[in-house]
Amino acid sequence: MNRNVWTVAGVFVFALAALNVILGKYLVPSMAVATEKGTVAGWWLIWVVIAISVMSAVSLGCFLIAAGLGKVPETRH
Repeated sequence: MNRNVWTVAGVFVFALAALNVILGKYLVPSMAVATEKGTVAGWWLIWVVIAISVMSAVSLGCFLIAAGLGKVPETRH
């Protein structure tokens, strides 16, 4: 595959990670609201899932960027 495609895919995945955080910030109620409603455990669970998905996206993005730069042996041609 073309090295530029790997790099563009990596940048796209980083953008998706940022979008995930932005959507979480605006769609998930604040901690004060969750405390008032008694749903603090759910609030923490949602943010843990968001954090895991962001970490996964960042690691995938790093791999794709490395593949685009030719640092991954399996992707060199």
